[in-house]
Amino acid sequence: MKKIIISLFIAIIISAGAIAFKNVYSCNMPIKNRGIRDAINTGDLDVLFIGSSTFRANVDMPMMDEAYDGRVYDVSYGGNQLVATAIQYDEIRRRSENDYGLIVFELGPMMITQEVALSDSRVIWDLSWDGKKRLWESMSGSGNTDFSMMYEYFITSGMDDLLTFPVTEPFYSTRYYKGAKTDETGSPGLEKLESVQFDISDAELIDAQAQAVRDIIAKCRRDGQRFVFLESPCYHRLQEDENFKLYRTMYIDILEDEEAPYILADDVDFDSSNAEFFEDMNHMSAAGRRAYTGELIKVLKEKDVK
Repeated sequence: MKKIIISLFIAIIISAGAIAFKNVYSCNMPIKNRGIRDAINTGDLDVLFIGSSTFRANVDMPMMDEAYDGRVYDVSYGGNQLVATAIQYDEIRRRSENDYGLIVFELGPMMITQEVALSDSRVIWDLSWDGKKRLWESMSGSGNTDFSMMYEYFITSGMDDLLTFPVTEPFYSTRYYKGAKTDETGSPGLEKLESVQFDISDAELIDAQAQAVRDIIAKCRRDGQRFVFLESPCYHRLQEDENFKLYRTMYIDILEDEEAPYILADDVDFDSSNAEFFEDMNHMSAAGRRAYTGELIKVLKEKDVK
């Protein structure tokens, strides 16, 4: 019995140590082609994207690397929230003395309707302890921090990466260059995309997310940082949805009220009605990603983004 108690005690100490290490030092783990630490390690950049899986799926990084001689990086997460984006920007600025020519933030209309919550556990992994606390406080203010969330946020989230990252690192690298997939992503076809059901009629503006847009703008201006908000095209059915257009207008109104620069989907020559270009309503296929990125590069170059 005594041996069991001692073994249990040692296991608890080791677990507590691993949890503490993860929470404080995960942001410095050298995972290639993934997140804030690698973006910082890449050095000075001409273009830095910060957004959600839409950026990961719709911006072709091999083409961007070629266009900007490797001085470009994409820090994007699944369902990334604007509240988190503001914190991620602070982290990059505080932890780095790099020069970022232009930071491209996501103009995703439905992002301002998302409850402040944990959208992707990888967000926590990439933040310092201070950033983790700030995001937690934002979630707490929105009432999304019960015990189960606290357990996931501080204990279980990212433990798999802590144990396996030396082995899984090559897979992250592959996914980074293939739109977060391990293989080329195709389209399900015209019939599927035209018949799939979606309903965003019950969406509501979340004040904290709208304020985060203003916070991002204020932070960039404080730092003298060039920035632009970019709307990636969605499949035409979503792009033409009346509720989608409502929140798109709301997002644009915030940017215009702040006199902030933005690039709309319409500003880039891309056929959003071509089913072969989409995997689903707002994520592109490999063919779509390359077609869109080629035109996006032209727009960025025209805006003198060097």
